Amino acid sequence: MGDTPARTAALVSGYFPGEKLLSALNDSKIGVVICDRQMRYKALNETLAEIHNVPIAGHMGHRFQDILGSLAEIVIPLWESVFSTGQPLPNLEVTGRLPRRSEEGRWIENLFPLMDDRGRVAQVGCFVIEITRPPAPLTSSILVAAGALAAAGYPLPSLDQNQIAPLSRREREVVRLVAGGKSNKQISSELAISVRTVETYRARLMLKLNATSTAQLIRYAIRNRLVAI
Repeated sequence: MGDTPARTAALVSGYFPGEKLLSALNDSKIGVVICDRQMRYKALNETLAEIHNVPIAGHMGHRFQDILGSLAEIVIPLWESVFSTGQPLPNLEVTGRLPRRSEEGRWIENLFPLMDDRGRVAQVGCFVIEITRPPAPLTSSILVAAGALAAAGYPLPSLDQNQIAPLSRREREVVRLVAGGKSNKQISSELAISVRTVETYRARLMLKLNATSTAQLIRYAIRNRLVAI
């Protein structure tokens, strides 16, 4: 008997306990996927299926190459690294074109190991946020997903200050303005960029800094003297 979306959802829910978790992730437009060591799809949610433009059932049992085409050459080494080291790879930016989409895409991916009872990496999971086509506001999306994960007892990866990827000049400007209490519209006006671009910057910052709230962005800005206190 083949895999069905219901069975897939049950598998994902097994790794991330909590009845509302999958629906929260779908509402937030964050894709979630789990694969085995042969890079075969074992579970995913509707958001990830929409990104690939392939139904959930069309993924199950297939390898990365079957769904991702040439993009698999970019992502497979990342997943293999998590399998071999047992360490998460947060905040990776991946760019490429999927076989069933005409335009190039850009995604932020967070990979994490899934251990068996003996502490070995049995499978690897990934959270995916697309940062090119216009989604719902991404900042609130990340907060919804992070909150759902925390409520389900899933330990979000945390980086110490030395592990955080350096911020670009524009990212530092956005953090400074957020910490100063500016709204997305005000930041848009001050930096002469669209509100949608501000939302994307804030989403990227939330991922880079492993922040789950605006308060944590403010704390980062204070610690790094981006704002005066």
